Amino acid sequence: MTADFDPLPAAIHSASEELARRGVRFEVFARLGESVHLVRDQDGALERRESREVGVACRVSGDGRAGFAAAAGGGARAGRQAALAALDAMLPSPDPLPPEAVLGSSGSALAHAPADPVQQEAFAQVLASTFETTGSGSTLVQLRLLGGTSSAALATGKGFLARAAAGGAAVEMLLAPPAGPWRHFHFAAAALSEFDPEALARRAIEASLLATEGAAPERQLADVLLAPAVAAPIVVALAQHLAREATGDHDRARVSKLWNLVDERPGPAGLLALPWDGEGLPARRIVLASGGRLRERFATWERAQRTGEQPGGAVRPSYRHPPVPGPANLVVFSLTALRQPELLALLENGFYLALPAGAMRVEQATGRFALRAAAVEVRNGKPAAAHPLVDLRGSFRRLLSGLAGTGGDAESFSLASAVTTPSLLIRHLEIA
Repeated sequence: MTADFDPLPAAIHSASEELARRGVRFEVFARLGESVHLVRDQDGALERRESREVGVACRVSGDGRAGFAAAAGGGARAGRQAALAALDAMLPSPDPLPPEAVLGSSGSALAHAPADPVQQEAFAQVLASTFETTGSGSTLVQLRLLGGTSSAALATGKGFLARAAAGGAAVEMLLAPPAGPWRHFHFAAAALSEFDPEALARRAIEASLLATEGAAPERQLADVLLAPAVAAPIVVALAQHLAREATGDHDRARVSKLWNLVDERPGPAGLLALPWDGEGLPARRIVLASGGRLRERFATWERAQRTGEQPGGAVRPSYRHPPVPGPANLVVFSLTALRQPELLALLENGFYLALPAGAMRVEQATGRFALRAAAVEVRNGKPAAAHPLVDLRGSFRRLLSGLAGTGGDAESFSLASAVTTPSLLIRHLEIA
């Protein structure tokens, strides 16, 4: 392999050369990620952080054994270190590597422009100025802008080579409203230029004032309308749960016919289109739930050989990890996209959860989850009382069966995976 390709040609070439001499089947994966993080504090001070992650990983197989290892760096030395460590790590195992005949790409690898520091600073100034001129009383405690790009390459001993590039931007705001708890906002897009800073600021101010005062509600089972920001972490946790669930449980699950949950890896829907999965198989559309049934599960090549599932659902959390089954570019499609007034009328009596407050908590053994959020109680389809913090609790089983409506207000987020979701109306979850 003497062709000059990005990223990390020296590391990939040296690892491949070392492993080819040993007569084993192998795969070499390399990733280069770069990000620019701009932080603006309440006093207007700016702090810029730039980070770069470079590494190479090898998977090897032969004589009924397999091994994996990774090394930081993009030079020839890192490639040799990863190759030798993978050989040393070989243990009795089925062959996890897909045959070269199934590898390929569903599209081209498009380069992404790196984050522009000047653009970030100008964006931060406009957004902060909007807060100062609105007179809302809300204080922008901290603003964080993140822009990043990554490129990856995968090569095998049989001469297969695939490349991919990805990029994105995130805006996070920590707000202190005049009363009530501070609020955290997260927005993601393919590029910072897709955001209107003035519109984002006004939207955050409006949402932060939605539920600033009020008592906690009594513990009860209730219907809930989840805004996209609240629905997003729940959808990601659901997809991760489905990746772990046993096949028998998968087949017996009761699923609302309104669920249309898809991992749109090849695009164009969603935030993060990819040409191939974490093992080099062509990216494909993976339908997780539709038509009142759970459909596919995420599967690596090795898992697919054991279970009879279709492979193509592998992801690599970083170059340090071997491929695992999991979500990459989740999209919840609305079969019937309802407007907000229609969703509130359909909710009738329950709670509208506007903003998450903290991380998802999941009990993997039971499939139960919990999430804190700011909420508004709804009676007869109208806002009736505010609750600065409520605890939403439920189970993924109830989540799957209880979907009763979806909105036309889809938004994208960058969480444990990319996710795009509209508002979701769920019946009979627990509020406390």
